[in-house]
Amino acid sequence: MGRKSINKTRSNSPAKKDELVQRLIPFLQEKGLQGITMDNMAGAMNISKATVYKYFQSREEILAAVIAFKLDEIKNFELYLNDIKVEYLDRYKNAVQYLSAHISDITNLFLADLKTYFPHLWQMIEAFKDYCMNALKAYYNEGIRKGYFNKINPAIMVMSDQFFLDKLTDPDFLVSHKLSMQQAFDEYFRMKFYGIMK
Repeated sequence: MGRKSINKTRSNSPAKKDELVQRLIPFLQEKGLQGITMDNMAGAMNISKATVYKYFQSREEILAAVIAFKLDEIKNFELYLNDIKVEYLDRYKNAVQYLSAHISDITNLFLADLKTYFPHLWQMIEAFKDYCMNALKAYYNEGIRKGYFNKINPAIMVMSDQFFLDKLTDPDFLVSHKLSMQQAFDEYFRMKFYGIMK
């Protein structure tokens, strides 16, 4: 006979869940997700496995909470993009700089393992990328409407940002071209808004 399931009393404290997730993130960034267990995660959060189950039902729920926490943090780039107290081009520069810095906090190992071992959770990343590109597209549309930008299809403008952000989070690209993230960002911003012609 199998063991009967026990209905556990679960805590729904968002603040406590966020605290536990923050403890876990550095471990997942360093070790990746291959073969990750509830015991591993409990140890990284410095609590017992029984305590983990007070807040989360499964390993997948914990990982979903980790992803949601990180994406909520990155989503703050929109505050810079829509800050009407700042010059229009500076809004873009501040927003994409924030976006770049916080995306680069996520290790390639974590992303690769997430895509390989938890493809259903990877959809959260794909949906968020679409969300970011739509926010940038709205910014470009507004800029065209207000006369800040030439009438270039915003989809093309967004495509260049997407390519840049993909490369910016590739450490091999930065190392092979002897670029820091800040240098790469500054060069991209200068090229995008001031062109390559003298």
